[in-house]
Amino acid sequence: MNLFLVTSPLQYICVLEAKHYFNCENNILLLVNQKSASGLKQQHNLINQNDWNHIISINRGNRSLSIPKAIKEIKKLIGSQDIERFFYAEYNGWRTKLLIRNLPINTEVYFDDGTLTLLEYPTYIIPKIPFNRPRFLQDLIIRFNGCQPIGLLPQSKKLEIFSIFKLDNAGFKVHKNSLEQLKNRYGNPKLYNENAPIGFIGQGAIGDKNQKTIDEYLQILDNIVSKFDKEIIYFPHRTEKEEVCNLLKQNKKIIYHDSEYPLEIELIDKKIQLSALIGNYSTVMFTCKLLYPDMPIYAFFSTHPNTNFQNTLQKQLKEIDVINYSD
Repeated sequence: MNLFLVTSPLQYICVLEAKHYFNCENNILLLVNQKSASGLKQQHNLINQNDWNHIISINRGNRSLSIPKAIKEIKKLIGSQDIERFFYAEYNGWRTKLLIRNLPINTEVYFDDGTLTLLEYPTYIIPKIPFNRPRFLQDLIIRFNGCQPIGLLPQSKKLEIFSIFKLDNAGFKVHKNSLEQLKNRYGNPKLYNENAPIGFIGQGAIGDKNQKTIDEYLQILDNIVSKFDKEIIYFPHRTEKEEVCNLLKQNKKIIYHDSEYPLEIELIDKKIQLSALIGNYSTVMFTCKLLYPDMPIYAFFSTHPNTNFQNTLQKQLKEIDVINYSD
């Protein structure tokens, strides 16, 4: 049996690709439900029950209770068997590590959770940093619920990578995710049109501490409208604040598009033509470049606290001909 841990719509797209690429049979999906209404809608539209032998759904809160409960359900399903492959993103995620500690897993396969891969891969995976995050009370609850706390957990000796990015193998077996299933399922239509509006990839956490203020964010969008003299189709992040949403909907030059799917699928499903795509540190830039190689893609190169991550990201974007944008 194979186990797939999914916590976001993008991860689900990657999981479908991995399931096909590795020719997996008898599969368990462990789904961590979205919190926002937008995220739940995308989750509902994406997931087909018939694609899975078993689906275990858990909520995001009370991890010390929900994950041990899920582990017990998984153990009942696998019986005396080992899990052939465990697929996960969020390499240093607490959920991930607790599952690894408590389940018999032959091979781990790490896949993309956005550009987080470009931070986790060089920071934790290549140097083989062990995981160690002791929590007295949390660990006590874990034991009480029949599971072993994570403790000091070394990197698996059978770790493989499945990614859309161009990663150095660094001693690991790296598999390329070319989104073949997505192309086969939805087709690969020509969505680039130089006379169409510009697409803008919405950012999460606007207005939060150490993030752009709402006023700064709105000014960026106004500058883009002025610079390109075109309408903008705005694709909101699934965690976008209601205040940001309401202000953007008042702007007559912005078409606010409430997506039913992650943007990779939404553009195909709704046949949305664009003259360019603009965003900041978004995996959509890489996936859309795979799907629509003719479409110009512009990236904001903001300062990131982790300079290694910023340099790696800029190098990756340069390799797929993404244009440096400055407003």
